[in-house]
Amino acid sequence: MALIDRDRRWVELNDGALELFDYRRVEEIGTLAGSTILEEDATVADRLWEHLLRTNEVYGEHLVSHRSGRTMHVSFAAHGTTIGDRWLALLVILSARFQPSGAELIATNEAKSPGRASALTPREREVVRQVALGARTRQIAADLYLSPATVRSHVRNAMVKTNAHTRAQLVAIALGDGLIGP
Repeated sequence: MALIDRDRRWVELNDGALELFDYRRVEEIGTLAGSTILEEDATVADRLWEHLLRTNEVYGEHLVSHRSGRTMHVSFAAHGTTIGDRWLALLVILSARFQPSGAELIATNEAKSPGRASALTPREREVVRQVALGARTRQIAADLYLSPATVRSHVRNAMVKTNAHTRAQLVAIALGDGLIGP
């Protein structure tokens, strides 16, 4: 997790974020957040930031440059709020993994199972997407015209298929593996 100020500068990073990206707190605090996003369009980070400022929430999945020079696939969520008289955004990394390359990529593609994406039914994906957006069981049931028991059943089935132990882990796996869109 990390805190970012209205000027898009890192205010704080927890130990997990520092370790994950091999950052050093003293070097990162005060620097521009989002500058390591790798995209053909250099304005992606700017557009994400503008969206966060407008709506106070943003979810995304992007390739990010790691300090080691390797590329990471990162899924994240951010929520902006005012604390006292200061606006801050809380950034949470939902999943992060290094992108395979070269022989690693060939071996990964050859060894890939039929894919967990095909394991989830379209309705399970809809329900998991709603969970990822923070909706509770009753709200999901009302939005999708299902009973709360059916929603719980879809969540339970999706958790079994993805080997997730909690709803948070289910969301992280689903976003990280592309089972649901950001």
